Amino acid sequence: MHTDNILNIDYDSDIICYHNYKTNFLTGDNPPYHRHNNMYEIYLFIDGDVMMCVDDMCYKMSPGDLVTVSPGQLHRSIIVCGPVYERISINITEAVMRLLSSENTDLLEIFKSDIIKKNKIIHLSSYNLREYIKLIDNYILLRDSDTYGSDIISMCRLAEILIYTNRLFRDSKFKPYNNIMPQIVFNTMQYIDNHLAEEITLRKLSRSLNYSSNYLSSQFKLYTKVSLREYILDRRIECAKKYLNEGKSVSEACLLSGFNDYSNFIRSFSKKTGVSPGKWRISNAAADTLSLPSPRSGT
Repeated sequence: MHTDNILNIDYDSDIICYHNYKTNFLTGDNPPYHRHNNMYEIYLFIDGDVMMCVDDMCYKMSPGDLVTVSPGQLHRSIIVCGPVYERISINITEAVMRLLSSENTDLLEIFKSDIIKKNKIIHLSSYNLREYIKLIDNYILLRDSDTYGSDIISMCRLAEILIYTNRLFRDSKFKPYNNIMPQIVFNTMQYIDNHLAEEITLRKLSRSLNYSSNYLSSQFKLYTKVSLREYILDRRIECAKKYLNEGKSVSEACLLSGFNDYSNFIRSFSKKTGVSPGKWRISNAAADTLSLPSPRSGT
């Protein structure tokens, strides 16, 4: 395990950065919708024929497109065709972002700022794209080096990358991207989000959206690689997490997130997260108590 002695950073879990050219994934040809619960992601598309989906939005990627994905956001990339898929991805925990931030420079701004949060995707100029790739490749080289001082220099380089990313988003002009998510999938996701606290059945869903049940479920699975049942369960557990984080009781979180069976809620939540709802609530309350204030919170 490679750990930085000064900042106590575990490179295997706190920072995952790669510059990849391969089209094969650990999950198969194309990864299904997934989320990183504790990681922020910065994704740079360089080459290939790829679509990027984030929640209910889907974009046809162009070389130089830079995307931010917050913890908990469902996303996936889809290789349309061809053997080429070059991209850069940085996955980083909030703890590392906080350590590298200062009172005047909040590196989490690209994910949280009201000014730029509408711009989850921007397009880099040819010059900025080359500079970004150069910074990343240099960081990876230093990260993997055993040369004296390379660990400290690599962290400086990572901070430089995050500052550069924030500046790119701050300076970019909003460019509207066409949402190419199939209408049937978009409408299904919207319906589920709007009725999450209610009973959702395939029959209700198909009637409301005016599709046959078989067609609706097959199209959703074809595009997302997850079943409707899996998707609804995932959305409800994320909703329950939010309520538990806000201090709601386990029974309140169960009802508000649409679970009509308490035992099923406990079982499903525990299986998905690895801890019971009660333990999740306690651990997050403790984290809030022990966490450092935001760099710009003034507290």
